[in-house]
Formats: sequence, C-alpha cells, structure tokens
Amino acid sequence: MTELPDLTAVELVAQYRAKTLSPVEVTEAVLARIEAREPELHALYAYDPSGAREDAKASEARWASDEPLGAIDGVPLTLKENIATRGTPVPLGTAATALVPAAEDAPAAARVRESGGVLLAKTTMPDYGMLTSGLSSFHPTARNPWQLSATPGGSSAGAGAAAA
Repeated sequence: MTELPDLTAVELVAQYRAKTLSPVEVTEAVLARIEAREPELHALYAYDPSGAREDAKASEARWASDEPLGAIDGVPLTLKENIATRGTPVPLGTAATALVPAAEDAPAAARVRESGGVLLAKTTMPDYGMLTSGLSSFHPTARNPWQLSATPGGSSAGAGAAAA
C-alpha cells in the first residue's frame, strides 16, 4: 500500500475531491516523514510545520465546501530557497548574504499561495546555486536519501533529497 507522503499531487487532489482524504491528514503524514528523515537529510530551510498545519486546515474547510482555490489546493510542497516568500530571508545558500526577510512573495510563491498549496519549507541549495556538488557555506550538506555518505548534488540538492 502506498503511504500518504508518496501520493502524487494529482492523486491527492482526486482524493480530496472524493472526500476520501483530507489535506490535514496528508500534511500530518508528510510532517511525520520530515521529522523522521530531515535530521539526516538536511534538505530543508525555513521549515514551518505550524504554518503548514494552518494552511492544511484552511484547505480542508475549502474542500468541505467544494470551493478549492486551485489545482493544488491542499497539496503539501516545498519551494527552492531562492524563490522569495514573504517574511523569510533568502540566503541563496551562502553565508555571505544578509538575512533580510523578503518583503513579498516571488511570482511562483504567490501562485502557490493563491492556489492553496501547503508550503512546508524551502529546500536548501549550494552557494548561489552554482556548485554542482551541492555544498553550501550556509547550510549543512544535503544528503542522498539512499546513500547518506553522498550528496544529491546540483543547485537543487535540497529539493532532490526532499522529493526522494
């Protein structure tokens, strides 16, 4: 049997529509997976379980009234660290960046919020997204979930580890 965190966005939305799953139930399952794996993976930055829970509850209420905001309403997700989200600093993977909270959402983040996506965290990246090794002067090195001695590599090292 497939575990809830392994379902695709399309599968989740179909089950929300059919009322066989709720965004709260799915978000809790994904948060449990994060709690179990993140200490060894180092895939996430600005992890916000309480914000994700609030977003999931709001999504659940919309689905209960058959009024989802968009195609990803209630789907737990992450955004890459270089995509600005209001109130969260954007270090770009480097310790050389001032940690100033973003004044507003970048367009991609704004579309996620407008569509009801449940933002769990940002994913780590190497300095300015430029090191194919995935190494960062700001974050611990993201780890490959299947071989913790290796890094997923690339500018989306954290995203690769989180998705896997």
